[in-house]
Amino acid sequence: MTSMGENSAKRNVDANDIKRFNKMASDWWNLNGVQHMLHAMNYMRVPWVRDGLKETKVLASDAETLDGCLILDAGCGGGIFAEGLAKMGATVIGLDCARELLDVAQHHLNTQHDIKDKVTYVCETIEEHCTKNENKYDAIVCSEVIEHIIDKHSFLEACAKSLKPGGSIFMTTISHTFAAWFFAKLWAEYILGLIERGAHDFRLFIDHKDLSRILEKYNVKTVSVKGTSYDFFRKREKKWHFGPFTMVSYALQAVKMP
Repeated sequence: MTSMGENSAKRNVDANDIKRFNKMASDWWNLNGVQHMLHAMNYMRVPWVRDGLKETKVLASDAETLDGCLILDAGCGGGIFAEGLAKMGATVIGLDCARELLDVAQHHLNTQHDIKDKVTYVCETIEEHCTKNENKYDAIVCSEVIEHIIDKHSFLEACAKSLKPGGSIFMTTISHTFAAWFFAKLWAEYILGLIERGAHDFRLFIDHKDLSRILEKYNVKTVSVKGTSYDFFRKREKKWHFGPFTMVSYALQAVKMP
């Protein structure tokens, strides 16, 4: 008999999404290619994780690296975020269901001699992973992923199970607002062509208040929400920045309570 959790995990693996992501695999590590926005985002999101773990006392207040941290990258794709975290000192488990993307991630990792022993890629769902890895991770990152997830409760419950008490989940995603539909969907996909057309389904976007409410059900409390914005006129390292406006996209940190 298939459990409800197994059904949710299967529903969360969208065959069309996997096919689309696998199709991008060969261009994933091109800094100016289809994932140029994710490459630019690393300049913002990697230090954000470090600073968030300092603020929640997982790291010392004067820490400059992520040394000693075990981090799960849930929905790691081709490994852009995972490698960025490893280069700052973390040990990273990259989790994804797109096999071709994980092959690309591993191939690129093999060329990074300074971190190739710090990242491990696993092809399975978070629902499968959490059954073998409860209370394990100092942090879980889920960047530009939850807006593709159908059963957000199942996904977030599994993340919560895998997280240590006192550990943090870090999420970046798109809000469920008219502004988000206009800028992240219509403008970015159909007018500017920054993102592949059809990459997002507006129905799956989620407001940060709704995301926080789901996390609270699993004893994970939001401690910080910041707006995120992208300026394609700036240099790569300054394209993404934080701000007060959360109506289009945002970054959320939440901590698992004891």
